[in-house]
Amino acid sequence: MRLSRPSLFPRLSLRASLLVALACMAACQATTNEEADWFDGGPLRPASAETLQLTARVLASKGETARAGAVLDRMLREHPDHLGTYTEGAEVLLHEGRVSDAVGWLDRGLERFPGHAVLLNDRGLCHLLVPDLAAATKDFEAAYAADPSDADFVGNLALARALAGREDEARGLWSRVVDSAQVEGNLDVARKARARFTQPGN
Repeated sequence: MRLSRPSLFPRLSLRASLLVALACMAACQATTNEEADWFDGGPLRPASAETLQLTARVLASKGETARAGAVLDRMLREHPDHLGTYTEGAEVLLHEGRVSDAVGWLDRGLERFPGHAVLLNDRGLCHLLVPDLAAATKDFEAAYAADPSDADFVGNLALARALAGREDEARGLWSRVVDSAQVEGNLDVARKARARFTQPGN
């Protein structure tokens, strides 16, 4: 789910998906009949949280967001303690342009996982889309405080500082995770975008 990646939330590549499928096939061959997959004559088992999350991800990537949403509603009912229920749910909502609903979905996750850095970071990114720099900064600061070694959390807090005009702080943070040329490039981008995040009276 992070700004330094191609999309807001991480996705499995096709190659990675194929590797997962091959690993599952190998595991099925090694099981006893009692543990066998339904396709091999074993009992029909409830779908795991991981299977449902991957299903929602594939449906959303194909533009079938309504079906993906139904899968995520099922995840919320059956797997409320799975982190992906909330990160994947927020991403599907963002695919539909429903930023405030994505924030609400992440709020649910934070009720279940108070102070979870990934959820805080993801919610901060959603706030940036509004744009609400103050709310985004608060979430980025909390995510960074929870895990100051995570490059995404460092970079997103640096972005918030740069958008607020606090360039020395932004430069110091970005210098920890990217080279000097990228630091200056990031600052230049932030300067050009800053007006969009400046609220009257700030």
